[in-house]
Amino acid sequence: MAQPPGTKRVIINADDFGFSRGITEGILQAHRLGLVTSTTIAANMPAADEAIARLGEAPRLGVGVHLNVSQGPPLSNEARVLADSDGIMRLSAARVVGLCVRKPRMLHVIEAEYDAQIRWVLDHGVSPTHLDSHRHTHGFPPVFARVAALARRYNIRFVRWHREALPGTGWPAGPPGQRRVRRLLNLCAWIDARIAPELIATRGTWGIEHTGAIDVPWLVRAACAIQPGVTEIMTHPGLADDVDEETSRLRASRKRELAALCDRTVAETLKVWGIERVHYGQI
Repeated sequence: MAQPPGTKRVIINADDFGFSRGITEGILQAHRLGLVTSTTIAANMPAADEAIARLGEAPRLGVGVHLNVSQGPPLSNEARVLADSDGIMRLSAARVVGLCVRKPRMLHVIEAEYDAQIRWVLDHGVSPTHLDSHRHTHGFPPVFARVAALARRYNIRFVRWHREALPGTGWPAGPPGQRRVRRLLNLCAWIDARIAPELIATRGTWGIEHTGAIDVPWLVRAACAIQPGVTEIMTHPGLADDVDEETSRLRASRKRELAALCDRTVAETLKVWGIERVHYGQI
């Protein structure tokens, strides 16, 4: 049903479902006890099978695919070239983009791995609400074009759009590195919107500059700033004691985000401003 003009809606997505048992548990808590409406599963990561099995605990949680060529073992034969000698991928976003620039055939490799991960999710009985990616890899326009083609192939209606333009004043400054990431992704988002506008459902994605720094004041500020239309807030809650620092820099911050997403002040602020919480499957 069409929403009336001026309706404010927010998708609060928790990335990395299935990354580890602790992260999966934290995301389920953030949905059951807090504000998370949506998650994306990392199909190639160690706890993906258990994460799928636990979806029965969260029938109202929207589930997409967290496309991943940065960490974990590849699911496709083609992507073995991205793995180290032990069969594990360890690639920063910059390295993935660099490989695509130097060796354009790598775009086929990445597409094959993304395809395998989407099929894995479908084969486990989940109809993905949307696609996003680990370390924002799909924001790079040549990769975005491949992801858009996969979305069309599998009838997945939406893909995360990385534009982040936080309105108003009073936002804390994010870490310098994340500010650079935001600027680069905003440039990519301008191009991506011209590649596949029909797959973009939101005004943009908030939480990029402040990855690892989202707390109660930030969420309250976001609730007050959300404008008519649909906004995605990207979060990373979890109980990450089972993840080492080499695997993820977001360890202590995941517990802080979990606590913030379960804070009543944030929930009450969303209600005061008349903001409806949805997932991509409800758009």
